[in-house]
Amino acid sequence: MKVHTCSLVVLCSMLLSTTCYCINPKFFNPSKVSNDEKLWNQTRATWYGTPDGAGSDSGACNYGKTVESPPISKLTAAAGSFIFRKGYGCGSCYEVKCTDNAACSGKSVTVVVSDECSSCSGYHFNLSGAAFASIANPGQQDILHKLGQVNLQYRRVSCSFGNSIAVRIGENSRPPTYMEASIEYVNGDAEYIDLEVRDQSFLTVSRVGGATWSFFFAGYNLQPPMTLTLTQRYSNGTKGKTIQLPNIIPVDWKIGQLYQSKTNF
Repeated sequence: MKVHTCSLVVLCSMLLSTTCYCINPKFFNPSKVSNDEKLWNQTRATWYGTPDGAGSDSGACNYGKTVESPPISKLTAAAGSFIFRKGYGCGSCYEVKCTDNAACSGKSVTVVVSDECSSCSGYHFNLSGAAFASIANPGQQDILHKLGQVNLQYRRVSCSFGNSIAVRIGENSRPPTYMEASIEYVNGDAEYIDLEVRDQSFLTVSRVGGATWSFFFAGYNLQPPMTLTLTQRYSNGTKGKTIQLPNIIPVDWKIGQLYQSKTNF
């Protein structure tokens, strides 16, 4: 991953549906999810990828090209270790803005953590080119891009993607014995999500990395349909809401397919 600065180059390391349970871009509204009473934190921000791009084509969170489409629309960030948190920070939302440069608009936008910047400091944001441009004044995006880095104000906000969670079957799945699935577009501000999976067998469930989990039953075929149970967890040890996605993965599941729930946090 390339971090753009004014003098230094450092190597750093979601789809619309036509159903009524779609992931609707109108729900992803910074003014709706922001908390004006919450204090802003200070850090530095750079950018990577192309000036109008989504950062990485893949990203450590394994979201792939879905970050280019609504509701995320390329507004992503590769985060330092304290934000990325070994993948538990994937999908979390942050309100960001810059105010100390004439090219900065001072207006906030909401970005989604979709990648890791392993060579960045703990709270550093390496924004996508599109996200970096979005904090600039109209017509001054190129100026900010050439500057390469800015002081950034940020704060964690609750994600509000809409009324549907998406489960995307990963390319590394091997039907019918092994499945990898990414859990995407999860609302709220939990530190991480606990996942339980129930089918007609005794599954082993483990986190592969980022937002991706693996499901397998050693020596046997998977036995869908599968029901997923998600529970919000917070850093102080408290438990948030629990929701169930009944039979969200069907009997005839396919690699690359996106399955959408009828509920969200």
